[in-house]
Amino acid sequence: MLTTDDYLEAASVAAPLFGLAASSISLLSHSENVVCQLTMSDGTRAALRIHRPGYNSLAELRSEVHWVTSLGDFGVPVPTALSTDTGDHYVSLPVGGHAHHVGVVDWVPGEPLGSPTGVNGPEVVQHYGRIGKLAAQVRAHHAGWVPPTGFTRRSWDRAGLVGSSPLWGRFWEVAALSYAQRRLFSACRDQLMLDFTNMSFSPGEFGMIHSDLHLGNLMADGDSLTMIDFDDAGFGWFAHELAVALHPVLEEPWEDDARSALIDGYRTVHPLSAADEASIDTFVTMRSLMIIGWLDARRELPAFEHFADLAAQAERMSTRYLAAR
Repeated sequence: MLTTDDYLEAASVAAPLFGLAASSISLLSHSENVVCQLTMSDGTRAALRIHRPGYNSLAELRSEVHWVTSLGDFGVPVPTALSTDTGDHYVSLPVGGHAHHVGVVDWVPGEPLGSPTGVNGPEVVQHYGRIGKLAAQVRAHHAGWVPPTGFTRRSWDRAGLVGSSPLWGRFWEVAALSYAQRRLFSACRDQLMLDFTNMSFSPGEFGMIHSDLHLGNLMADGDSLTMIDFDDAGFGWFAHELAVALHPVLEEPWEDDARSALIDGYRTVHPLSAADEASIDTFVTMRSLMIIGWLDARRELPAFEHFADLAAQAERMSTRYLAAR
């Protein structure tokens, strides 16, 4: 298993390639990717990301930079990717015997709004109107965006969510679940497959989304919010974006207030049809199940301590979802 020193050593090698002379390097987070904080002698900072091998290809990462840059040009608050002296946004370095893609973005001030898997208090509700506006800005951007030649990102369509090889794993077969949970999740998967079959793939309903817009991927600095971590960005239903944002407050007493603020904020920027609003519950259930597969493949992460609670929540959501059908 790779150690903190392995990542810090890789960061020290990568930083100069981006023209950065870091006086100190520290480990900031370890989730899908490893993020290191680079601090320069003048106090300026940058975030260096060591990407998980095998999740995104170099072509996918370069496509991500193109899309995020386009979002920024459109007025969406996002980080700016830094480049090397050769103009590339990524370098490949060996870390613990495996090649990792490494990129750097400018520093985003503030603190994460909350946790994607832990408990989030009622104070987060005040931010949900702005979260809705951000999600709607992403949708509005897509209406006038044309992917460049060679653009490639994953698709959160029926196959990507509940197909035979879903992007976040076969959640209905996770060994850590009980037999009853696996049986229930399999039945819910079957129903979701039917429901996704009936959803529109028109450009007005399905397009590029962040797809992981949870509270941990939103940096709050005073009254401003900035979207970060576009590792999962891809083509998906726009209602999926709202469900992911809502999931961290699922089953909390303030869930309804957060949902109302999210939708109201969204509608100040872009229309949200009744069908889209109704499908949020479908995608909230989907998100509950997806997390089970994601955590099972990443048992080394601190977030895995929430596995049992999240599995129980997914069980409740699946039961409710099937009962409504």
